[in-house]
Amino acid sequence: STWTKLANPPRTEGHPFNIRVLNDGTLVSTYSGRRNSSGAFTASSGVFVSADGGATWADRSHTGMRYWTKDVVIDPHDSAQNRWYCGVFSGWGGPPNGLGGLYRTTDRGQNWTRMSSLDRVESCAISPVDSDEMYVTTEIQGLWHTASLNAGSPTFSPVDSYPFRHPVRV
Repeated sequence: STWTKLANPPRTEGHPFNIRVLNDGTLVSTYSGRRNSSGAFTASSGVFVSADGGATWADRSHTGMRYWTKDVVIDPHDSAQNRWYCGVFSGWGGPPNGLGGLYRTTDRGQNWTRMSSLDRVESCAISPVDSDEMYVTTEIQGLWHTASLNAGSPTFSPVDSYPFRHPVRV
């Protein structure tokens, strides 16, 4: 097969984490954390969108996503694919401290809300049968759950029956 390198999104340093393709062909990609030679995180992470097959990219990142973004999850209950969730890790030793959590957008990344400050969120999964149910994975705090996802401020609780750290995906 033949591969073609796409254009780099703004601010990125060649560290794509995942890519989603929406029903209308829009590409949504996260770029994850990078550290420079002295170990400091660079502001090269985030969520980026391309409507032209990757020729150009728009930065759709919340300021909290600029250092260590992980998964972006498209809500399977939103037929327009406007509602996304994004996991973000906190870093250590500088600007990325305290930025981790779960973020939500309802307008394809134009505006984001930090809906949980759980530290070091890897990913999340929304129930395919209940649009109010979500599981969230974290590095240190394990697996979390909400049955009130569509509330203004969902309540997340640890899943005590899963006594393990660092689930990556559900």
